[in-house]
Order: sequence, then structure tokens, then C-alpha cells
Amino acid sequence: MERRSNFDNLTIKTNNVSLVWKNVHGLAPENAAQKLDAAMLDWQSELTKTLKIWIDKGLDMTTGELILARANLGAIVESWLRFFFCVYYDDYIQKPKTNGTGRILEPDNMSFDDLKKLSIGILWDDNKSKDYLWINSIQYKRNAIHSFAYRDIGTPADFLDDIDRLYKFVDMIL
Repeated sequence: MERRSNFDNLTIKTNNVSLVWKNVHGLAPENAAQKLDAAMLDWQSELTKTLKIWIDKGLDMTTGELILARANLGAIVESWLRFFFCVYYDDYIQKPKTNGTGRILEPDNMSFDDLKKLSIGILWDDNKSKDYLWINSIQYKRNAIHSFAYRDIGTPADFLDDIDRLYKFVDMIL
């Protein structure tokens, strides 16, 4: 039952973020507002609602379902990281990440890996912190969706533990 109430809280928080940040011109810095206009926050809400499928399946998930659950969770975590850097875009742009040619990498177009590394020193201390290692694990297991590249995706119980960790992660982002 606890997972259900935590899930309901997560769904409410995600929906509220979508509603609040959907059109913030005049309230948020214009650069952040422009980034969030294109953020597809409604998809973030829909992906969050989809977690219910995997939570309800629980320990009875098949391997195929677990792969899809991992892809679902990975997309949500990546989306929250992207959201964070779009909201704080004016801070980010003070020390932006650049590619090899000096072009600024925009948070709304960064890869999961870039977002994860960018968060070092901002959301977690270093690449050995528990949060970084959890994000790294989520990314690794999410990428199991690609055929012909075996990855250890853990068990359904491991996935449900990651869902419990997601609740804390979202609270940290918010």
C-alpha cells in the first residue's frame, strides 16, 4: 500500500509541475520559459502514470516487462534532470557545457550521459556519490531496451526498489 500512496504523490507532483511550468512567460526568466515551452511536460506526466503498470505487476513481471519498465523509469529520470537544468537555465548558462567545437550544449538537447555528468557538483558531489551511482544504474538498465546488447537489468524487486528511490530523487529535484 505504501508504494501506491507514494506513487499517487509522485503523479500529483508531476502533474502539478506540468501545469505550473507549462506557460511561465512573465513569471520565470524568459530563457527558462522558452526551454520549458518545448519540454513536453505532459509526456513526463504520462510516462509517470505508466509506472503504475509495472508497480501493479510487481514481482510477477516478465523479462520483457522488466525491460520496458526500465525504459520507462530511465525516460522519467532523464526527463527530471532535463527539467532541472531548463528551470535553472540562467544559472547553467553562466558556466555551460560545450562540445568539442565550443558550441554550448543546451540542456533540452543533452544526452542522459551529459545531464548525469553535468549534475556532478550541483545535484551530487561526485561520480562516487550514491545519487550519481543510482542515476548511472538507471541509465545503464534503461539502455537494455537495445537488442543484441545484453545488460543485467536486475530483478523486479530491484526495479521496485528503484521506484522507491525515484520518489526521493523527484523530491530532491523539486
